[in-house]
Amino acid sequence: MASPEILRTLAARLDKDPGFPVENATPSFWQDPPHAFANQRSEQLPTEADVVIIGSGITGISISLHLSRIDPSLKIVMLEARAAISGATGRNGGHIKTVPFSDYGSLKAKSGKESAIKITKFRLSHLDVIVKEAELLGKAGEVGLVRRVEALCGVYDPVAWDASKNSLQDWFEDFPEERSNWTAHEDPLKLKELGLINASGCIIGPAGAAWPYRFLGVVLSKLIEEGHVTLETHTPATGVERTQSSTHPYQIQTARGSISTKHIIHCTNAHAAHLLPALRGALWPLRGQMTVQAMPPDFPRVGATRSWSAIYANGFDYITQSPGEDGSLYLGGGFGQGGLENEEDIGSTDDSQLSIHPLRHLEAVPGKVFANAEGSRVERKWTGIMGFTGDYMPVVDRLTADISGRAECDPAVGGEWIAAGFNGYGMVHSWLSGKAVANLLTGRETEILDWFPRQEFACSKERLAELRAGPLDHFFK
Repeated sequence: MASPEILRTLAARLDKDPGFPVENATPSFWQDPPHAFANQRSEQLPTEADVVIIGSGITGISISLHLSRIDPSLKIVMLEARAAISGATGRNGGHIKTVPFSDYGSLKAKSGKESAIKITKFRLSHLDVIVKEAELLGKAGEVGLVRRVEALCGVYDPVAWDASKNSLQDWFEDFPEERSNWTAHEDPLKLKELGLINASGCIIGPAGAAWPYRFLGVVLSKLIEEGHVTLETHTPATGVERTQSSTHPYQIQTARGSISTKHIIHCTNAHAAHLLPALRGALWPLRGQMTVQAMPPDFPRVGATRSWSAIYANGFDYITQSPGEDGSLYLGGGFGQGGLENEEDIGSTDDSQLSIHPLRHLEAVPGKVFANAEGSRVERKWTGIMGFTGDYMPVVDRLTADISGRAECDPAVGGEWIAAGFNGYGMVHSWLSGKAVANLLTGRETEILDWFPRQEFACSKERLAELRAGPLDHFFK
């Protein structure tokens, strides 16, 4: 249990202005080489748009794609403070994965069975949807940007293993159709066959692995080429004003000039509270550490078909592998492994620095959890900034005046929107959250009723008050 003084210190960081993304971020393996459009921007900033999207990650790109499918005539401008797709989407672990049984019980207890089922189905559905999008791109399959894998959740603590087994069985009670997709194993011979050492048990289920920077780059490149999106990189939005215009009620300021627009969509995740101060303390940043680790020759090359999680008494790590012959592991996590007195990642938006204690932990992970992994070595290391909320739920909604601080306008004319706070699980929240926003913005609410957890992801005053009341509860009990 963390001391009250430490918790107060950590909680105080969450109320701060997250500011803009820092310059000179640690170089991410995924972004090498950069896209041809990575630093693209117009000679003159557009002065008018139908929709301005702030942020060029998976959420903003999804919104752009789905808007272009609904109404190809929309003029969309995308603002990015740094290079394109340079934030969390270009710095994450490469998983398309949820562990549905792990938090289903708490979801059900807090929100009820109906909501828990809807949220879980929403997360699980991302794998099929993203795989389908990759197939539609054609060449995505050729370069292995998105693939289905068998995900091994190794549990390295006996108490945590008992809890995982019980949670799995409880989840099956409401999801009997998933029984054939998930299996639990604790026989030592089976664990050895799976290449795991020191594990109390393992749960295996479906997941996906991806190179998000490249996958989203293919999507964004196509949107730019077809004229659906005007990309303006190195152009942070410095302010938002509500104007008296009857056609373009918002104005966004940048150092390069202003843009008048009908709609603004905040897709900056951990940085959203910079332009929306009402979110401070409710939606906050957390820095994550990633590595690429070279593996010895006798370590299995199974990255085309497998991924892993390593779950401990406190915390977990996430691991994918190169689908090629090199067999490198893409390994991230290590949060909190240095002890709360050394915790520097909560509230941090500085991805120009590495996370010392998580990195030290990650360097030793392969030899502790895998057979035939002795001699692994870190070849690349970088950090990225995630956006967290106190209830582990994203914030996806039209903004009211008491949240934005700006007078609302006629929904038939325009509006201000947000899709952020994906809690380190952006690949199973962001894409369909973007689709939901696109439908809501164009007045197609009935299109999302069956699958989008709108009430649970709402950005209401009441929910924000709850988030501020105990923002660290799910980390430190």
